[in-house]
Amino acid sequence: MRAREKREWWLLGAAVLWACLARAEATRSEMRCEVKPWLGKPALFVNGLPRFPMAFMSYYPEPYRYKQIGEHGVHVYSVAWTLTDKWLGGDRPVKWNTPGLWRGPDEIDYPTIEKSLQTLLDADPQALIFPRIYCDSPVWWDLLHPEETNGDGKLGGQKRRQSYSSQVWRNDTAGTLKKIVRYVSASKFKDHVIGFMPTSGGTEELATACDESPCAQKAFRAWLLARCGGDASAVERRFGKPLAALAVPTAAERVRADCGNFLDPQKSPRVIELRRFHSAQQVDAALAFCRAVKEASDGRLIAGFFYGYTMLWPDTGHLALRRALDSKDVDFITTAGGMSFTETDSVLRAGKLFYSEIDARTSLSKWISQIRPDIDPHGEYNEKRWFGPPTVPESLQVLKKIYAKNLVNGWACWWFDLWGGWYDDEAFLKLFSEMQAVGDDALRHPRKSVAQVAVFLDEHAYEVLPYGTSQWGGKFAWLLAQKAELEKMGAPFDFYLQDEIASLDLSPYRMLVFLNPFALSDEQRRTIRERCMTDERMLVWLCAPGLAGDRLSADNVSALLGMTFEMAASRPKSRVALSLPGAPPAYDGAGVAPFLSVAAGADDAYGRTDDGKIVVAEKRIGDSRNLFVSMTPLPWKALQSLAGRAGAHIYAEAGGTVYASERYLAIAASGRQTIRLPEKAALKEVLALRKGASATDGGLSCPAGTAFEIDFTETPCRIFTLEK
Repeated sequence: MRAREKREWWLLGAAVLWACLARAEATRSEMRCEVKPWLGKPALFVNGLPRFPMAFMSYYPEPYRYKQIGEHGVHVYSVAWTLTDKWLGGDRPVKWNTPGLWRGPDEIDYPTIEKSLQTLLDADPQALIFPRIYCDSPVWWDLLHPEETNGDGKLGGQKRRQSYSSQVWRNDTAGTLKKIVRYVSASKFKDHVIGFMPTSGGTEELATACDESPCAQKAFRAWLLARCGGDASAVERRFGKPLAALAVPTAAERVRADCGNFLDPQKSPRVIELRRFHSAQQVDAALAFCRAVKEASDGRLIAGFFYGYTMLWPDTGHLALRRALDSKDVDFITTAGGMSFTETDSVLRAGKLFYSEIDARTSLSKWISQIRPDIDPHGEYNEKRWFGPPTVPESLQVLKKIYAKNLVNGWACWWFDLWGGWYDDEAFLKLFSEMQAVGDDALRHPRKSVAQVAVFLDEHAYEVLPYGTSQWGGKFAWLLAQKAELEKMGAPFDFYLQDEIASLDLSPYRMLVFLNPFALSDEQRRTIRERCMTDERMLVWLCAPGLAGDRLSADNVSALLGMTFEMAASRPKSRVALSLPGAPPAYDGAGVAPFLSVAAGADDAYGRTDDGKIVVAEKRIGDSRNLFVSMTPLPWKALQSLAGRAGAHIYAEAGGTVYASERYLAIAASGRQTIRLPEKAALKEVLALRKGASATDGGLSCPAGTAFEIDFTETPCRIFTLEK
């Protein structure tokens, strides 16, 4: 049977299945939502039917905005509730739209819940809703349980919050969430609520600084004991003090490095353990709240939370994504921004929905103090960052590019009209309507990624970095810069947690990029040799691969890559001369500490500093080529050349951001260039939007082929369906 005939039979089968699901939906007796595999990626199922749950939410909603969203075919919403009157942005005199729901030990403000849901349903009777509930502690709770708080600021003040180590807070809050879920599930709104999103911490995103309160100290000692198998003598041997004498490292201890920008496992084991403890405490609280949703709804409703800002917020507890993904009580993970720095392909591989919050500003964005002076009377948020592009057409281009990544990668998304009014123009609403239609159609076609490059980030590698070195990039800002270069190389890539290498099917990938492989155990090294260094792959190793084992040593790097390395204390930003085929002649390498250079053993030396230090070199190991890069970011042209040499397909040789799945191809680029496909297919453009336009047009249609001349000058981001 020919490929086209197979595809037609497959699509017919999918259509029959869809019809069966629709019949099952018609006979349902109660709301049931779940996330499960669908055509290659996780999808949200509502009463048995897969949905493209593009949603809308605002902190300060207005009924007419709900109505105009619903009239344009978007019917999924989130609403913002809070258990506390404390603001989500720290010690600022800013108000929520509604009062805190948790008024006392046995008092919940159910009328506010009903009003919130009724207002939405009056505007859109088809609404499906997942409320998000801010779970930081109310003031009255702090006053009842001062020993369970974080100790910040004065008791009863905005800065004073729960300690994430408090079991009392977790249990009390989980109990309150259960009451809310059960109340809604028994109410007239039960057929419209599909799940709940518990949030907490800074900006609701489960982020908070290190806690040194008595509650946290007690929990930290319990953590250390558990890590040593419950053996107090093992604790003393490992940490040099009796358990009772150990404490959360002080601020000065947390930021002190042992070697350059690194911690030595032999010298700073307590700070390394604090990194693990800090993140685990926060995630465990979030898991307790998701479990409450599941238990109170008898497993019928979805639950998830903000998490996974590994590259941005390692100092505020975002180093336990795997812990979240291993939980059966979590259905979705969310990050803000829309483009995501999260290891999203690990989220999807774990069977979770990646629900992307798109809070991109538009030309209509205003300060909340202008819209609602009662909410922000002192102009706390009067900052330029809240403004978007100057015109509606420019704003539309931004929204389309973000949507392209979400669509092709198989994510769900919602548009966050943060302060309100950001989308109050028919051009935005019409684009949302078209995006919803495209997303609905996407669920009828194969959705798997076709990337041949895999990029890995190790959340545990941040444990050997002192606090203060990598928050928002910090001294490791080159990691963010390197990811940006990968985005330009003209080929798609999948982005995983590094621990995936133990079980991930690596056969589709011709190049593996290890962004921060600083800490490798003996078992991980064996896995890399047996599973990664095979099949003539190219492996790219950045900065200090394997530097941290039982101790920090250049010998650890040599053992991994088969070359001899010299290690100096540091090196400032330096110009690196490149002789890599297809790469630019030179680039600027970021400063590093410590600084590793190749002394001997390389098969090829491709990059040198002005004083002759080898900082880019290749070594064949088994059936693989391994490129060591001491000073990053390696330019996109070099990455493209490496990927091409390894056999990965390059779609845009002139460079550009490429997202590709079995059904869709999206490219953000400039100028006119040749786009090449790995196999013959026809292209049909969707959501074609020219610069300066306020509406989409018909776009390009190209007959089947493998090479296409496409002009991105007037349409800088283009999305195509692939018909094979």
